Amino acid sequence: MTNTLNGNIPVSASQMDYVLPNELVDGMIAAGGKKSTVSRKDLLVRGFYSGAILGLATCLAITVGLQTGLPFLGSVLFPFGFASIVLFGMELVTGNFALLPMSTWAGKNTWKQTFRNWFWVWIGNFLGCLSVAILLTISFTSAGTAATLPPVAAKIVAINKANVITKYAALGGTGLFVAFIRAVIANWLVCLGVTMALVSKSVPGKILACWLPITAFQTMGMEHIVVNMFLHTTGPLLGSGVAFTDVLFWNFLPVTLGNIVGGMVFIGMLFYSTHRTRMPGVLPTVHDEKLERELAAELGAR
Repeated sequence: MTNTLNGNIPVSASQMDYVLPNELVDGMIAAGGKKSTVSRKDLLVRGFYSGAILGLATCLAITVGLQTGLPFLGSVLFPFGFASIVLFGMELVTGNFALLPMSTWAGKNTWKQTFRNWFWVWIGNFLGCLSVAILLTISFTSAGTAATLPPVAAKIVAINKANVITKYAALGGTGLFVAFIRAVIANWLVCLGVTMALVSKSVPGKILACWLPITAFQTMGMEHIVVNMFLHTTGPLLGSGVAFTDVLFWNFLPVTLGNIVGGMVFIGMLFYSTHRTRMPGVLPTVHDEKLERELAAELGAR
């Protein structure tokens, strides 16, 4: 079946590399509803992959920044991990902070199911980050035999100390508030990347669309809970001296809450409130195999 462009040129829907805003939001609602039914095992496995690949991507960004003296170049390369999460249909808790509330507001699932998804994906992301942290610690320290840490390991230790103690714990309540605000901004950008990737049906389009917002959040130094899971587990393992209780209270707690607000309010609520389809039959019924495959992947169909 075809549509017409400018009233006279036939255009096959399967040839269009663009998802309309209301189609996008309806697809996000459906995706959130399906994600709420995914088994705990799959949430953990897919979450594990996402945490692990973001840990490796973070290490790459730091390494490139140190080797070239251009931290921005590291930020430009960092989104490769995020792009693979989008393309492989894995689970990232920060993206789910936007998707699941949308399906809950639409009546596709309950808040209990939303919190269940967030909890298990958060745990899966953490386990992935922890695994990479352990492996890299063994590598950096030559299994505990190295006399000094390599530059990238020393940088991770410095970031761990700064982003838990110096920037936040030392400021008390103000530090918690600042961490929360930076987390709001971070996940606003990350969920923008998720949403922009869904707008395109092509692999190059998806990669380019999600790359720019992720580069922005990384360059600006905002707080993303999954990236922090890697940094603030690796730092203590490398001997930073930062207590994990401090990591949990001064970083993981406010950053998780800020990421929830950033994704749920500034992407989920904003898009839901203005682009959700409220009237049936507005759009023509078009058989679009490419869109069907895309939605099947996003909905977790296997």
